[in-house]
Amino acid sequence: MTETEWLAATDPAPMLEFLKGKVSDRKLRLFVIACCRRINARLYNQPSQTAIEIAEHYLEGKATLDDLIAAHSAADGFYGTTGIYGTDDSDLPARAAALASVPNCFGIIALYRRSFRFLRPAEQASNAAILRDIAPFRPITHDPAWLTSTVTSLARQMYDSRGFSAMPILADALQDAGCDNEDILNHCRTGSVHVRGCWLVDLVLGRL
Repeated sequence: MTETEWLAATDPAPMLEFLKGKVSDRKLRLFVIACCRRINARLYNQPSQTAIEIAEHYLEGKATLDDLIAAHSAADGFYGTTGIYGTDDSDLPARAAALASVPNCFGIIALYRRSFRFLRPAEQASNAAILRDIAPFRPITHDPAWLTSTVTSLARQMYDSRGFSAMPILADALQDAGCDNEDILNHCRTGSVHVRGCWLVDLVLGRL
């Protein structure tokens, strides 16, 4: 995949294949969690809602593997009772929640392709935008001198709150600290979608 193809992609599946072996399980799980949160209004059942929360808590060290397994079992069990297996996306919330909470992320790319293959094109495009926010096309390097207290405080605030309105302010703070990396500054100022797991926020906070 070329960078032009990456930037224009509207289907996450080939993007995920390109990222195979290049990103952590944490990044893959955060991608699916962000996709689930985007359709939050449709997460109408408690097992799905709980699975998303536990999956995120697990990444933060606030839930155990046993918690994750239990949440996955409940969400997967709910999905199994819907009676709809790939005919449309009406059971997408339960499917997505089960995927986000899968105990072992190995094979999550194949699971995503199978679980989301009937997603509408506009929703696939939205998920592709989320993936571009979570993983850059190529590794981005930074100067530790750019990570001032203001920069790290802004990044921490956005990570914890999942609110990213301060991204342009982060760009200004980075530039004040000497950052001249156009990939970094443009991501702050022109990125249309930002979620927990944003590659720039993770870079500032030292998260993989």
